[in-house]
Amino acid sequence: MATLEKEYSLQRHISATGFWAALLTGILNLAYFVAFLLYQPILHTPWKGINEYAANFKSGPFIAWVVPCFLLAPTFLVMITCLYYRNKGERQIFGLLAVVFAVGYAAVLAPAYYTQLTTVRHNLLAQNVQGLDLFLYAFPYPYSIPGAQEGIGYGFMCVSFIFASRVFGKGKFDRLLFWVFLGNGVFGSVVFTDLIYPLPWPVVISDLVIEGVLLAVAPFMLAAYFRQKA
Repeated sequence: MATLEKEYSLQRHISATGFWAALLTGILNLAYFVAFLLYQPILHTPWKGINEYAANFKSGPFIAWVVPCFLLAPTFLVMITCLYYRNKGERQIFGLLAVVFAVGYAAVLAPAYYTQLTTVRHNLLAQNVQGLDLFLYAFPYPYSIPGAQEGIGYGFMCVSFIFASRVFGKGKFDRLLFWVFLGNGVFGSVVFTDLIYPLPWPVVISDLVIEGVLLAVAPFMLAAYFRQKA
């Protein structure tokens, strides 16, 4: 009896942690989306050289989208870890593989965005621009170091989504979560394939719209899933 109560308490704690991690992931996704959308005029300003870019660099709009991206790494990892621990049995291997690739995503992109917040931003503000070109989210992107890091990191996230989709059961809501998570993995992979092999612009835009919707919806749906399990 005591063992059953302990297991029940553990599952409740996992569900509660998963709920808050999923909810925070969804909020951070929306914060990033809005801030990055507002950043587009700056991102696509005609390139006139690194010195002029540094002279016109504004820290606020840059921080507004980089900070959510940095924080998404740990919240996504916690969310996927809770999903793994909340589902035992024959599907547990898929949850474990989802955690493995979520770790890869966090390990690549948390340092990448932290570097943007610290090394890159401080050097731009101080006008120390020598050797900084390839580290910018500007004219060199996606042919830059951040572009390559995002290709790897978000590629791992896509694989994590695909494996996580296999965790869900046969209920109606579970099947909906399966398709949303699988869609995130598939459509996200197409976006970052463009970094290696350029795709037609209409394909990229269409894929980005679909992926954006699925990525915004998935964490909130998972939060509801954890709430049901609590």
